[in-house]
Amino acid sequence: MKKLGLFLGLFVCALMIMPFTYVNAVYVDGEGTIGYEGSGVTSVKGEDGVYTLTLTADADEDLIIRNGEVVVLDLAGYNFTNYAANNSAILIENGGSLTIKDSKGNGTISRKDISSAPTVNNQGILTVEGGVISANGEKSAALHNTGTLTFKGGKITTEADNVFGLVNEGVALIEGGIFEQAHNFSVVNNAGKMTVNDGTFTITDGNDKAYSLITNQSTDGSATLSVTGGTFEANGSVFFNDGKDSVSVSGGTFSDDVTDYLAEGYEMTKDNDGNFVLTKEDVTTPAEEEKPDVKDEVENPKTSDGIILAVGTLTLSAGAIVIAKKKLA
Repeated sequence: MKKLGLFLGLFVCALMIMPFTYVNAVYVDGEGTIGYEGSGVTSVKGEDGVYTLTLTADADEDLIIRNGEVVVLDLAGYNFTNYAANNSAILIENGGSLTIKDSKGNGTISRKDISSAPTVNNQGILTVEGGVISANGEKSAALHNTGTLTFKGGKITTEADNVFGLVNEGVALIEGGIFEQAHNFSVVNNAGKMTVNDGTFTITDGNDKAYSLITNQSTDGSATLSVTGGTFEANGSVFFNDGKDSVSVSGGTFSDDVTDYLAEGYEMTKDNDGNFVLTKEDVTTPAEEEKPDVKDEVENPKTSDGIILAVGTLTLSAGAIVIAKKKLA
């Protein structure tokens, strides 16, 4: 099992000291507005205040979503790349919100230069519904999340060794999509809080130098990973967890035995294709024997010859109790 904690720490440190200047950045409103003639992007502000950006051609921009802005970006089958070296193609600042979709398919977000800056840097709220997000710089990431991420569709992948796919240091909810381990580093690296309800986590054919498919590791043991579903196909181990952080599995299909991470009440079995699947542990208890109705026995006792008696009470003025018996049958 290969560890990735050192590299993850180096990645975070690099982000802290990297000079993200964004001198050529474009915005959805104000000076340097995206959607200028020849940009390959149209920008429309709806009555609800939401900006919709649609690619009409491949675009090279450093897009920043600022605090208070709500934006929808439709790749529409085109490619969106960064403009200036060492800048992310997209930065969502704290308080900003972006939804990425791809109405026509085959749209991508990538870097045109080799840099340790993440391709997409989310510090706000990000929802991914489509498109392929990739990275190619040493210890860079396709998507770095320190805010709130919901991943519903699309794909995360890498273009070279020593490159991260998704790095999560915030809160991430995975509800679908494809996470492809195309090179050695884990395609998902969680140091925050992550819940996986669905999705496909896979490795490319012939990738025999890959680390664990998913690394769950923080510097202080606060990383939590909860898996309730999804398909996980690894070259070796599915998870790497250093023991200080938490992994809980209660659903999904796996290429490797993940018994060590099962939630209470679950066990692993193999299906006909050799995959490991989860089943509920058998907790059936023996049925209790039916007990006679004690009340009936007390209220209507029988004599030795089987005659049912009615029992009543009569309270006399002096306080004595007389028990009267009457044959019923």
